[in-house]
Amino acid sequence: MKETLIKNFLRISKIPRESGHEQKIADFFVNIAKENNLYYFKDENNNVLIKKKGNINSEPIALQAHLDMVCVKSKDSNHNFECDGIEVIIDGDKVTAKDTSLGADQGVGLSMMLTIMEDNNLKHPDLEFLFTTEEETTFNGAVTFPYSKVESKRLINLDNSKDNSIFIGADGDICNEYIYNGKLIENNLPSYKILIDGFPGGNSGEDVNLSENNAITTMAKLLKDKDVFIKSIDGGTSENDLATFCEVVVNTRLDVEDIFQGLNVKIDKFDNKISFSIEDTQNILNEILELKCGYITKNMASANLGLIKTSNNMVTIYYVFRSVDGNELEVINNKTRNLNNSFNVNEIYTDSIWEADYESKLLNRYKQLYFKEYNEYPIEEIWHGGIECSSIKKRIDGLDIISIGSNIKKYHTIDETTFVSSWIKTFNLLIKFIESL
Repeated sequence: MKETLIKNFLRISKIPRESGHEQKIADFFVNIAKENNLYYFKDENNNVLIKKKGNINSEPIALQAHLDMVCVKSKDSNHNFECDGIEVIIDGDKVTAKDTSLGADQGVGLSMMLTIMEDNNLKHPDLEFLFTTEEETTFNGAVTFPYSKVESKRLINLDNSKDNSIFIGADGDICNEYIYNGKLIENNLPSYKILIDGFPGGNSGEDVNLSENNAITTMAKLLKDKDVFIKSIDGGTSENDLATFCEVVVNTRLDVEDIFQGLNVKIDKFDNKISFSIEDTQNILNEILELKCGYITKNMASANLGLIKTSNNMVTIYYVFRSVDGNELEVINNKTRNLNNSFNVNEIYTDSIWEADYESKLLNRYKQLYFKEYNEYPIEEIWHGGIECSSIKKRIDGLDIISIGSNIKKYHTIDETTFVSSWIKTFNLLIKFIESL
């Protein structure tokens, strides 16, 4: 089984599947269904549902994972995520990628589902395989799929990143964009392009404690209340991930090397004759710093400013905040909408809270199986981050749902790592579990 899982992970890794561009990987699974004479359905958003008849007289069960991956690469990489597959490196048990994110999130779950789909010797009830899109961005797939086509009232999500835990609930979140329309003015002061880089990366759910001092907020702290005129500020790759870099173009008489002393910084003289005013510049920097990051309340609500970009005279900030308390989410939302009247605030998306169900039959049966195998119970966790379970559960009446998975470290970064031994552990548990249902 080890060789099959590796082979299938490599098959999936060859297919480009950046969020919002999942057609190729969706078509791959449709072709797998055709080759194996399985029912399939693909909707206009490239979500795919495949059904496989079982050989056990039991209620059907669904397996679910997302098709997309976060695409990041090193500064020197020429990788093109639109057409290039991931160059996977397998070193014994350790699996990484060359100069890019690996896509183990959620390539590992996809490879397990592919393995089960193609293996006709397994014992299982009727199975439904649900593949969703844009999990790493908008949750559009999980929100828009026509669930009337799903028969199962039991679902196992495979988007967990720890093989010794079960996710049984998750925070809700709100993502807003904060837009500033300034006025560009003539500016003949010396101009510089400044890049700070090398900040810790990761997902803002798992690594939110590192968010407070990300590259964007650090840049704002260094420039606040200084005699500088910003022309542009760009940093980060996604609202959900920690910003590892931030680049500004500024006009100033100040010694910029002194300002950025001690940081991993690249400073180049730059030919620029326009900028925002001092007032606009400080408005932008103040907004960045007022949008607090990291853990922001006593109840462990958290927030992340993961992306900022400039287009001509418009600066847009992307900010996501999370809580297990719906009232607290609204309080944070109202507060951040009224920080600065110069900013227009638009909601990009919201994800509902996944309330834990401690009476879940799936949860308790999986716990018993895990204990039987390892003489200890798995950790039950409320996941501090976005996961599709909440969106799916609210759209299927009476759905029993848990989330399991394999160990993945530093996902959403070029240091993303997973382990074959953990794949095998989770896969064997999964097979024994669905066989026992």
